[in-house]
Amino acid sequence: MLGALALPACGRPAGSASCGLDAFTKPLAVKQAFAQGYALSVVPEATPTALAVRLVAGPAWHANVAKDGTGGWRATTIGTVSKDADIGYGVVVLDFRGAPLGILAFPGRSVAGAASLGTLAIGDTVVPLLGVRIDPAAMQDPKCPVFPDSLR
Repeated sequence: MLGALALPACGRPAGSASCGLDAFTKPLAVKQAFAQGYALSVVPEATPTALAVRLVAGPAWHANVAKDGTGGWRATTIGTVSKDADIGYGVVVLDFRGAPLGILAFPGRSVAGAASLGTLAIGDTVVPLLGVRIDPAAMQDPKCPVFPDSLR
């Protein structure tokens, strides 16, 4: 049942089982990047004006990004999230060249010891924003993009 809910979250046809599996498994590579030492400890120098935000195995939104009063990033989505959604923290994902790919919103508790780079606001829900560097191929199949270009 959960796999069927994830299928619309990617760019493949709605019947693509591998796209649904990617929606659940590929974000694990982002979480593993923290353990592998790829966590960001400071906010990237360049602040994009917009990024795509994806709820793990769920919908995606456009977000406006700006520096907050402390020098961190404040990513604010255009849209809301279900009251049943469990959003615990966001992770800004950069490639190894430092280019931001997007933000993944994860359920549960934030990653222990990870530096806060700012906040992610989805509707009335505001959570810490962490960051990692990762090889984009490790977290998404080009046929099933995690961060759709149309939302950047």
